[in-house]
Amino acid sequence: MRFCDVTLSYSETSGGIRTYLDAKRAHLLEHTDHEHVLVIPDEEDAIERDGRLATVRIAAPHIPGQPYRFFPRQGPVLEALRAAAPDVIEVGNVYVEPWAAFAYRNERAGLGADVVVGGYFHTDVAEAYVGAPIREAVQHALGGWSDLLAGFGLKVAETFKAGAEAYVEAVLSRCDVVMAATPGQVERLGEYGVEGARLVPLGVDLERFHPDRRRGAVRERYGASTGRLLMVYGGRLDGEKHPGLLLDAYKRLPPGLDAVLVLRGEGPLREDLAARAEALPDVHVLPYESDPDAFAELLASADLYVTAGPHETFGLSVIEAQAAGLPVVGVEAGALVERVPEGLGLLGPVDDADAFAANVAR
Repeated sequence: MRFCDVTLSYSETSGGIRTYLDAKRAHLLEHTDHEHVLVIPDEEDAIERDGRLATVRIAAPHIPGQPYRFFPRQGPVLEALRAAAPDVIEVGNVYVEPWAAFAYRNERAGLGADVVVGGYFHTDVAEAYVGAPIREAVQHALGGWSDLLAGFGLKVAETFKAGAEAYVEAVLSRCDVVMAATPGQVERLGEYGVEGARLVPLGVDLERFHPDRRRGAVRERYGASTGRLLMVYGGRLDGEKHPGLLLDAYKRLPPGLDAVLVLRGEGPLREDLAARAEALPDVHVLPYESDPDAFAELLASADLYVTAGPHETFGLSVIEAQAAGLPVVGVEAGALVERVPEGLGLLGPVDDADAFAANVAR
């Protein structure tokens, strides 16, 4: 059988989705006789083959302000699917690529062949990319002007969010199977109008992410000598993840806490965060760590994992940190509510730097 994944969210600096897809491919190679084809946007067209694995790269433009590219047209994706001839397709986004998968499925059905198309709910598009950004823009632009104007703007945000939910429902309802990583996200799909989603949680490599990887040399690299608190965040540095709150909270920590903060990742906010960190000698904003073993050592060598993003649908980096032995301070939203139960960390209100700093101190 030939499996295929089509996604925008796979690049040199990708996070959880790339980890998931790499693990899937490794499993297929090690435990089955199946083949796998990965279709992704890239700088230029290319096809790479490695035994039962193939990667099809389609020339595509960048998403403005993001490290990812996007498929502007359905045609090249459909052509790639025709050439690969998969039996099962999983789409990781809800933009152009699902429609190419549906067209391919229809073509194959006309020839008497069955093709299964699955959709994985990796991102709460309507909230993270539509509702929340518009609400934040309204509050920033109109919040100080007039309650009436701000209220009108929030209604506009909800209208656009509802439209996005309707579109996502239209896409996922055409899939043969829909998957989500947590019970909360299965419920969220129900709010979209998508019923019958299957719970397919992600996992973590417990050999790689383990407390035994703690290294004194890693702590020394960041000036976190014995007795200092080393806090780590690893992920995209963009508006969806709210990384700026981590710096705001850091500045509110009790002076006696003697804390060091390391942020590792790429994204449109990295330069701004790095500029802000220049005034904070114990805050390090560093590029994406491409070596997973080095990242695992960083986590195991830290004392606390911190994350402020309210839109996580699973939080893979959180369970990697937990596997490395770290408690977590985060926000009470999205999948973090399920990832960080009582005893494994503390959650506070979204975008509340004072509460976040207080939870770090606790």
